[in-house]
Amino acid sequence: MPLFSPRLRAVFIILFISTSFGFAQQNNKSFFPAGSRVCFIGNSITNNGEYYNDLWIYYATRFPAQKIRFYNCGISGDVATGILKRMDKDVLIHRPTHAVMMIGMNDVKRELYGKANSNETLKQQALAAYRSSTEAAVKILKKNVEGVTLLKPSIYDQTAVMETENLYGVNDALQRCAEHMQFLSEKYHTNLVDFQSVLLRINKEEQLKDPAFTIIGKDRVHPQSAGHFVMAYQFLKDTKSPQYVSKLIIGDDLKASQEGSFNAEIRKQSNTDSLLTFECLEKSLPFPIKESAADALKWVPFNEEFNTELLQVKKILPGNYHLFIDDVFIAGVTAKNLSTGINLALYKNTPQYRQAITVMNTCIKYRDVEAVIRNLRFVEFMHLSELKDASDTTLVAGYLKNRLKTLKSGGHYEYHQKQFKNYLLKKSSETEALRQLSVLADTIYQVNQPQVHVFKIVKQQ
Repeated sequence: MPLFSPRLRAVFIILFISTSFGFAQQNNKSFFPAGSRVCFIGNSITNNGEYYNDLWIYYATRFPAQKIRFYNCGISGDVATGILKRMDKDVLIHRPTHAVMMIGMNDVKRELYGKANSNETLKQQALAAYRSSTEAAVKILKKNVEGVTLLKPSIYDQTAVMETENLYGVNDALQRCAEHMQFLSEKYHTNLVDFQSVLLRINKEEQLKDPAFTIIGKDRVHPQSAGHFVMAYQFLKDTKSPQYVSKLIIGDDLKASQEGSFNAEIRKQSNTDSLLTFECLEKSLPFPIKESAADALKWVPFNEEFNTELLQVKKILPGNYHLFIDDVFIAGVTAKNLSTGINLALYKNTPQYRQAITVMNTCIKYRDVEAVIRNLRFVEFMHLSELKDASDTTLVAGYLKNRLKTLKSGGHYEYHQKQFKNYLLKKSSETEALRQLSVLADTIYQVNQPQVHVFKIVKQQ
């Protein structure tokens, strides 16, 4: 009978990458340095805020000593020309040090595609307008922002077999947008992240098994949580983000452990044949993965590439052991597991992981409050930009009522009706929402500070 079930064996990872201190140290650099103010610019996929919120969770747990601030600058339904119009009031107003831009899903004018529509002239005109406006936006960002990152846009799912009308050809147009992002990146020396390739690859692989599978939502446009997580993964990969949370390489004595470990301080070590104890201050926390995004782990090796919290004991007697952290039982492990190394980030019952959950929940709360602000900005930039006095609530209400009438035949009527209603209800509380965001941004960097923990590895008789 095997000592461990397949499920438990999956918890242990064999590391083929060098565990030398120097190698890991070279790869522990934050893409966004301390003090960064990062604007994520785009349409509804950015406005959703999930992939960039996943990224903030990564930076808040991996680099807790380097305080940064992320700003959602996405507007539902926006196009590149819209970004140009709101650049000063919605992006540069945040005084960003870094800008990340993804746009294209609406620029290609999806209504031009599908069986009933084949006006090639209009399609090419839309792409030409996209190329011109995105280049203008990049020029402005390069002039005003230290670091610019362009994203090859996420996909339109034109291959899944499902009831939603398939506007076939939309993703071909988005691939032209992706090619243009690469051209702009090379021309203006920006960073580049490729969302297209990874999402297409997952769709292709999974749709061979199930033609109805989609990494995107049922509307073929908006990724769900797992899709956003894949996008966050690809961002980390293309920006060469570090793999290790920490390395706890426990040697024969305290000095050996201190010299061998990485991103952690080992203290008060005691070794006997039956008990190994030490205190440890890891300088990062593991990444907590939301249940709604867990499916993504089947498609991308996130834990192996970006979430390795290694515990390795160099010399240990054969046998079975119990691992405790702060007197809490974590897992039963073998000497072989420990000598090879286990990934503590995979254990959701560690105090480090529980602390990381608190960080994640604070980031999610920030996203929820920020969504209120983004919905206000949607109405203001998409519908009130031509109104001379938007401070008069009665005037705004009448204007939006008339505006809604014109949208009855244009689609998304219920969505606009909801947004207009929310705007009138919540505009007066905007100042308080902005205050909450500042408090939550500070709170993230209070609850994420690593703590000293006591490890015990006890040999079983």
